[in-house]
Amino acid sequence: MSNSGTRVPLSARPKDMAMFLYFVSHIPTTVLMDVVPLYPSFIQPHIQPLVKFTEYYIENYRDPFMGDKSLIWFKTFLHMEGLVQLPIFIYAAWALYHNRKSVALWICIYSAHVITTVLPCLTTLNLGEDSDFPFLVSDSQKLFLTSLYMPWLLFPLWMLYECFNRVRSFEAVATSDIQHKKQR
Repeated sequence: MSNSGTRVPLSARPKDMAMFLYFVSHIPTTVLMDVVPLYPSFIQPHIQPLVKFTEYYIENYRDPFMGDKSLIWFKTFLHMEGLVQLPIFIYAAWALYHNRKSVALWICIYSAHVITTVLPCLTTLNLGEDSDFPFLVSDSQKLFLTSLYMPWLLFPLWMLYECFNRVRSFEAVATSDIQHKKQR
């Protein structure tokens, strides 16, 4: 990210472009699918296409987490996605577009959070017993679901690494500036 006041175009910052696209694409995914089960019942009649799409997803892809209404831990993850992650998606997309250095810290926070929510899902999916699921999930369906969930682990891992290094470099520059001022 640029240290000067001049905005470097997003197209000239491929890593930022990848993160920007990740956050922008995650906004409609969250609003139109992931948090649909959390919408209040009085809204449900007005969003029937979204409800039907979620039901279609559960039926066809056998996602046991989206399909099991009794999983309090998973509902907590969905609430966090809607209440914490969604605002970060919007801010991060805006900040990446505008080349704001401070977004690196927010991306670190987001990435660490999402890694700790996706990892239990992947672990339960791949190491859990059939009795852990509300319906039978075949091995091929588990493999498919793993391939769906895996990018939400790997991409945040990369963003955490990338942005943590940015935060460290900003800190090093600030420390160097302080030491330089003290020497004067």
